[in-house]
Amino acid sequence: MATKRHGAALHATALNAPAMLIGAAALLAASRAAGEELRWPGDAGAWSAVAYLALVGSVVSFLVYFTLLKTWSVTSLSFISVFTPAVALLLGFVFLDERPTLLAGIGAILILAGVILATKPQRPIPNSQNAA
Repeated sequence: MATKRHGAALHATALNAPAMLIGAAALLAASRAAGEELRWPGDAGAWSAVAYLALVGSVVSFLVYFTLLKTWSVTSLSFISVFTPAVALLLGFVFLDERPTLLAGIGAILILAGVILATKPQRPIPNSQNAA
């Protein structure tokens, strides 16, 4: 909400870059404090995974988020995080041939139903004094 109110004039990159840098520094400090050794990925598959997570999973997704924040309401935009499990379920089914369980399917339906109900325009409740 603060970003919507006070960051409207800023480009999405300007909103995203400081958070990414602070997050990277905090994670580096935490890993060093835990005694973990700094190691680079060893093969092309690991580099591909890191590149995908860094670019698509972080940079692109936050740029899209902050861009949408300029035109969508905060409430509508907050529902994006609710869809994450359902999207992961769908992607696993489509690309990895995973078979969702009955409970996972029910959960996805409940997510969709909840978002539909929450974003449905409200009808005004008639005043009982005006009904007479």
